[in-house]
Amino acid sequence: MITKDMTLADVVKVHPNTIGFLNGLHLDYCCGGHAPIGQAVAARGLDVDKFLKDPNEAASRPTAMSNVQENIEAFKILSVDNMLDSLEATHHVTERQMMAEAEQLMNKILIVHYPHHSELLTRLHHLYGMLKIDLEEHFAKEERLVFPLMHEHPHPDADTLAYVKGLIEEHSDAGDIIKEIESLTDNFTPPADACPTFVRTYTVMEALFNDIFIHIFKENSIAFPEYMEQA
Repeated sequence: MITKDMTLADVVKVHPNTIGFLNGLHLDYCCGGHAPIGQAVAARGLDVDKFLKDPNEAASRPTAMSNVQENIEAFKILSVDNMLDSLEATHHVTERQMMAEAEQLMNKILIVHYPHHSELLTRLHHLYGMLKIDLEEHFAKEERLVFPLMHEHPHPDADTLAYVKGLIEEHSDAGDIIKEIESLTDNFTPPADACPTFVRTYTVMEALFNDIFIHIFKENSIAFPEYMEQA
């Protein structure tokens, strides 16, 4: 049973099929998912007792997110070494592809729709550019420095632990940019005059961010804590 004293990260770890429900409410279960539900929900102005009814129902029924649930359940039973390999082979590959597509689309609509949506699109272009740069550098750091150190030191030393904690901080920075983009785009609601390319841009960005949320959750709430427990 899900209670107000659990964190959103704990809920997803035990009940991955609640991800769709939490995404629908734009509740952060990855970067900022370590506050108790009572606190997180109250901050959104929601009634805690009424809120708890819905995720408990979501946790108890099969959903269209069952593939995500199976993915997380399979990830949880891997060794730390295999978790790191899985993250590189799945999320790093998929997100690089989606980031490249979103960048191309973003540049197209920036030019075409600039006359009527310059304020929205210039801000979105700037924020997305910052996020893409941060993530590309973050992936490089993981693949070429931190993950190799984690493989080399199964019982973490102080330096490796410091690098892992640095990755978690970088996740929070990325999460802040994503939240600003969600607010700016009214949770990816296209303008009334949006063309199919504009709609596609929002669709790709939303899919990218949903994958990033799961990616960060796997690292922050599963792989990194399990690794740090070996210290």
